[in-house]
Amino acid sequence: MYGVINKSLRDMVVEQFGEGKWEEVLLRSGVPDDSFLAMQSYDDDITYSLAQACADEMKIDLSEALKAFGVHWVENTVARQYESLLRAAGSDMLSFLGNLNNLHDRISSTFLNYRPPNFKVRAGEGGNVDILYVSERVGLTPFVEGLLQGLAQRFNQPMEILKIESQASDAGEKTLFTVCMD
Repeated sequence: MYGVINKSLRDMVVEQFGEGKWEEVLLRSGVPDDSFLAMQSYDDDITYSLAQACADEMKIDLSEALKAFGVHWVENTVARQYESLLRAAGSDMLSFLGNLNNLHDRISSTFLNYRPPNFKVRAGEGGNVDILYVSERVGLTPFVEGLLQGLAQRFNQPMEILKIESQASDAGEKTLFTVCMD
């Protein structure tokens, strides 16, 4: 993953708990403090170690930490650094979700060896929306759940996640989110 992810995780901890707590997270994780250059690619294990250390320091499940980070990513990092791309991707949550792959394609020219997830969005039963998340990485479904919550807040869109269903995947992770957006 890229340093922008690690830096955003750092920013979340510092903003919510202070620099001292971040130092404890960094120490617990064993991650070198030079792993935060935004455009630099780092081994995924560094990000996973930071996320686990955050969860341990906060005494919460890793999934809860990743959900909180997903919300933070939308509300803070993306809003500050990629606002024009966000606006271009859609003016409401459904159109934005439908343009996620295009958004990732636009970003891919910025990052070398970029390996974005893939999203398939379609109308489901009873007016619900199905969002299929496919990634070569494992363990980030709770982060995507937080992203969805953050996007709902951003677009002032009532949303309830009705179902999160893991699906078989040859490699990585494949998750179907069924959401109600009333």
